[in-house]
This record gives sequence, C-alpha cells and structure tokens, in this order.
Amino acid sequence: MTERERFRRIVAHEEPDRLPVWFQGPRASTIAAWRKQGLHEEQVADWTNFVGEEPKSLNIGKCYQGPLPPFEERVIEETDNLRKWVDAWGITRVDAINQPTTGFATRRYLEYPVKSLNDFEEVKQRFDPHAPERLIPREIVERPTLDPDGRIERQGNYWRDQVEALNASERIVSARSYGPYYMARQWVGFENLCVMLYDQPRLVREMMEYWTWFTMELLDEPLRHIHVDYMHFGEDMAFKGQAMLSPAHMREFMVPCYRALYEFCKERGVTAVIMESDGYCGQIAEVMYPGCLDGFSPMEIAAGNDPEEFLQRWPGIFLRGGIDKRELARDRGRLRAEVAERYRVARKYGGYIPCVDHAIPPDIPLRNFLYYAELARGFCHGEDYASYEPPCGLEKQLGPIEEMFDHRSAIAAAYGHE
Repeated sequence: MTERERFRRIVAHEEPDRLPVWFQGPRASTIAAWRKQGLHEEQVADWTNFVGEEPKSLNIGKCYQGPLPPFEERVIEETDNLRKWVDAWGITRVDAINQPTTGFATRRYLEYPVKSLNDFEEVKQRFDPHAPERLIPREIVERPTLDPDGRIERQGNYWRDQVEALNASERIVSARSYGPYYMARQWVGFENLCVMLYDQPRLVREMMEYWTWFTMELLDEPLRHIHVDYMHFGEDMAFKGQAMLSPAHMREFMVPCYRALYEFCKERGVTAVIMESDGYCGQIAEVMYPGCLDGFSPMEIAAGNDPEEFLQRWPGIFLRGGIDKRELARDRGRLRAEVAERYRVARKYGGYIPCVDHAIPPDIPLRNFLYYAELARGFCHGEDYASYEPPCGLEKQLGPIEEMFDHRSAIAAAYGHE
C-alpha cells in the first residue's frame, strides 16, 4: 500500500496495511540542544533516514500569503537586549536581540496595523490574491531583516511545473493556508479581536470573509489541477480547556467561512480538510464537525484533548498527534506507557495517526526521543503494544553527552533573570 493509499484509508476509517511512521519534527533549538547530547552533523543532515521516519507530505508549491509589498521594517528603540520595532506585517513588537535558543524566537506584540474598517481597507491593498509573486517563485533578493526567525517570503516550486509528478506520486500531497481566525488575529491582535467581536462585529466579519475569498481565489486553479490529499488550515485558536472564541461566535463568524472553504475544497477533490489548532479542540468540533472540517491536528494532551474520547464522540473524525510531549521528557516507563496507549487507541478506532502533539521542544532528551522513535516504529509495523521493547540501536550511534538542556539558563540568556 502506498503512503497516499494508506493515508486515504485512515481518513475514511478503513483498515490500512499499517499505520504511518510519523513522529513530528524537532525545533532548531532542539537540534542545537541535541548536538550537545551526542548527535552528529551527518545524522542531522540525514535526519529522516536516521530516525526511520517516513517522508513528510509533498506540497503543491509556493503559496505566499503575507503582505505584498511588506511593511517597511524599522527600529523604534533598543534597550539592553530588547528591541522595539515594526515588522513586515506592520506589527509593533519587542524581541530579544540575542535570542535564548536557536530557531525559537521570543517576542511580545504591542500594536497591530488594523484598528478600524478604514485601516483594513488600506491593509487589503497588500493582500491581492492575484499577485503573481504569491505562486510564482522568483529569485530571492537578499535583504536584511530584523526578524529573529528570518522569515521574509516562502519560496517553493511553481505548482504548474509539478502537476504531473504530484498526481502520479505515491506520496501524500498537501496544501496549506492560514485560516480566517488566524488572519483576523494577525491583523488586529488577540485581545483586540476579542473586544471587536462585540464592539466591531462588522469589521470582524469583513476580515474573515475577505480572507475566505482571498484563499479561494489564490488556490482555485492549483486545486483544480492537483489531487490534494489534505488541505491544512492553520488557526491556533484554542487555549487549555476551551477555544479562543465562544461557540456562538464560531457559529456567527467562522462557520459561514468554513462551510464555503469546505465546499470549495471538496468540489476540487481534496480528501480531507484539517484544522491545525493548538489547545483544546472539543468546542471547535462541536460547532464545525462535520460539514466544515474533517479533522484536527495536533491534538495536544496538555490542553485537555483525549483522542479516544474524540473518536468515540465523533466516529468519523480524523485525528493526528496526541502523544504527550511532556511524557517524552520523563522516565522511559512513563514514555512507553504514553506511546503504547495512543497506538492502542489508533488500532481500536481507526481514523487516527499518533505522533507527538507538537514540535519537539529542547527539554526532551535526545536518547528519550530515539527510544520513542524505535518504539513507535515497532508499533506501526504491528508489534504488540503491551510487550514490545525496541532494540535501542539508535542511541548507540551517538557521541558522548556534553551538556543537557536547561530552560532556566536559556531564559536568563534572553532576559537576564530566571
């Protein structure tokens, strides 16, 4: 069975030949920490093969959704290790100049470009879905950026050059977009958006509806030509235990947008429409499944998600994630119990691909992660989750431990205190 066939069967709650070997990726800060725990450079360069993970999905190509032209970056003030500045999205923010860990930026947002309908009319001029630069790669002109993440513009292949190869591929094919809640928050800020739901509902509706139109205009032609296995909407719209807006507000502002997006995707043959939301997804599922979404990722356990409860309550739902990253930082007995439980649920109910419930943070020891990788790979290939123990061959390929990660030292490096 190909990766693509396997994925589609799982989404449909049909029996696959086995589960996909998916772990979740380590952050750049995690790799930096693991280098001090014996990880060799050649193992980093060949990471997927080293840990035995199946390749990630193929993407349809470049799909840039940021402001064009970007706002001009400018420094407002710098004090000690803190910089107050305006970024390419027009957001005034404060960053640590020397970041505490590689690839994991520490920031605080102060002011956003949209405060009124008039502001949004101006910002919309930077979000033309038909601008050729959004889909057609161009030569990257190196220009300095103050952003610690260094993210200026996403590049990639041109979708027209990939149609035949993607449609014939045995790999999973995906497309990605920000969701309407995410973009409204990006334009106005979280706290402001909470207030605007009551004080400026017309602006909230205008922003979400515009972004829905933008997304469909941008992706219409690519999705008509490329068979996409899943459409991924990034929202990050939930806290621990609940969503960032009420079910009533979801029904009022988001459901019309997501119904339109869902129908748009399904009409173009997309197999699954998935929301990526950190936090608790239960309230979102109550409102938006089925009819607006097919499933969720990454199913964070710390937020109160329980994959088994979701699969019992919504029998057709698709889930990804659900392995508590906190347990990977503990002793191997607890680690093993956590991983075995998630694979037990996946085998019992279907429709679920276990993997770590977010990007791997640097406080997870390298040797614990490699034990998890071998354990999960065994479960994916049918090993008994009640008794199987992996050979632990990966950690034998490591160098000596120089230093374990200490989050307190990382915080002190950025802010001068623990």
